[in-house]
Amino acid sequence: MTQNYIERKIKLYKLKKKIILESGLEIKNVNFHKNIHPFLAMLLSIKRNILGQKIHLIKDKSSVNKDKAVIYAVTHIGKYDYEMIYETLKKPFYTLAGDWELMYGSIDDYFFRTTGVVYVDTEDKEDRKKSYEYNVKLLKQGISLLWYPEGIWNLTENLPVLKLYPGIIKAAQDANVEIIPIAIEQSEKDFYINIGENIDVNNLEGNKLEQLRNIMATLKWELWETIGQVKREEIPEDYYEKFLNLRISEWPQFNIDIIKNREYKEKDIANAEEVFEFMNNIEFNINNAFLFGHGKRYIKRKEIKK
Repeated sequence: MTQNYIERKIKLYKLKKKIILESGLEIKNVNFHKNIHPFLAMLLSIKRNILGQKIHLIKDKSSVNKDKAVIYAVTHIGKYDYEMIYETLKKPFYTLAGDWELMYGSIDDYFFRTTGVVYVDTEDKEDRKKSYEYNVKLLKQGISLLWYPEGIWNLTENLPVLKLYPGIIKAAQDANVEIIPIAIEQSEKDFYINIGENIDVNNLEGNKLEQLRNIMATLKWELWETIGQVKREEIPEDYYEKFLNLRISEWPQFNIDIIKNREYKEKDIANAEEVFEFMNNIEFNINNAFLFGHGKRYIKRKEIKK
């Protein structure tokens, strides 16, 4: 399958999305996706058991009205998050995804399209706008959405939740639906899920996006407490490197550069890695060792020129 062919299919998909929005007609096939949900969830359960994976639903404080759409705001750590959430949630939903160019024609793509998906070209401003309008239209038709507001896998060493993309709050307000926050964590083949209470974003005070992020982070922290803690000295030095390699191996279409590029970045705000990037080009010597802090410990790891 050539890249040109994939690009033509994506272009056609964008055009169909635009035509549906401009026609004013309802989105079709939503009942098919609703009706097939139990069957697909059963298939995922069979696959999960074959792979030896387990789901641990720690808590579910949500309330679901079958006739009322909601937005499921889910944390994101790897490929299998979607499958575990799809099997756990009894209410069918569409999924907002941004990776069609990476997965087109794969079994994951066909599964997404069977369950219901809204693909968005994250690099195309017009398609981002049309995708947002399409999402709101689905919600107003009574179709729930699964939304990863972090935008990408969270593979950081210690952040419970990445910065969130703001569209989720506006969509909830425009469609007049509640948000159900969900945290998921993976420990080898065990998946832990924590579902919070329904959120009416109009009742959130101050920065609504940060409030949602705090709620999701609290749910994630509760999962960490459930999974358990280990002493720092018990963690192997190469643990994080192995963790990254394991996640990438689960879905090789991704790489660290793609993941970093898709993290939400506020204008005029840089993270620590960006701030100190210049230090990678410094020629180390005894006069600038202080820049790296804990000089003695650093000198043991890197030869300092005198």
